[in-house]
Amino acid sequence: MTFLDEYENQLRQIILREELFCLKDYSHVIFDDKNALAFLELIDETRLFLNTDGCIDLLTSDLIQSISPAIQFSLANVYLYFPGANNFLNERVRSGNQEYSTYSQTLEDRRFFYYINCTFEKLYNFWDRIGDMLNMGLDLKISERSVYFATVIEKLNETGIKSENYFKLKTFYETDYKDYLNRLRKLIVHYREKQTYFTFEWINSFVEENNYETISKLQKEKNELPGLLKDQLKLSNLGFELAVRLISEIGLYENKPIF
Repeated sequence: MTFLDEYENQLRQIILREELFCLKDYSHVIFDDKNALAFLELIDETRLFLNTDGCIDLLTSDLIQSISPAIQFSLANVYLYFPGANNFLNERVRSGNQEYSTYSQTLEDRRFFYYINCTFEKLYNFWDRIGDMLNMGLDLKISERSVYFATVIEKLNETGIKSENYFKLKTFYETDYKDYLNRLRKLIVHYREKQTYFTFEWINSFVEENNYETISKLQKEKNELPGLLKDQLKLSNLGFELAVRLISEIGLYENKPIF
């Protein structure tokens, strides 16, 4: 068995153990007893109208075949490297009457943070494509440069739309997306990556006479990252389902408009 075979086998085991299933896992991610590709039959009229150049199928293929598996791959690597990542609580030395946390970073720790950053960025890519899909399928006429998940939700909100599918997407936007996913993605892309954040929080703890409580909170935050991102993967699968249902429900080309 080659190194790559062993590596991919390890990732597959992690995916199964942690249930890190993406849209391309057709036997695990099911909507109305259909996999993601078959579920698109719900918006066949929209696809028929918009696919003169294959544009909407390019979007759905990007979501199912590329971005969703990329989230899964990055997240599986987060779980792969996490056991070897540094633990501030287990790396402490005593100097006189004071005890300090040390941070001699391991290779696994570097890889862990690398894939944390990648997962955040791929999740943002996913929701950006959901915005493109909704803009096209609902004919919202938002200019290409201005199409983001946020602008689509805000545009729909202006219409006074009444839809449970939209309400769930809006709730996600106002909670997980704004308060967690996009907020941290902006910090990572524009200001500092997660490794830098944790390193400087560790350094800043030195000013405290006894920094155990601060370090404990920092380690707890680090420990929670894989589980939080797993939840976001599950929400991305749900987001795809809601977007397809919303287009089916009110899409201009589905002949069932309600606004």
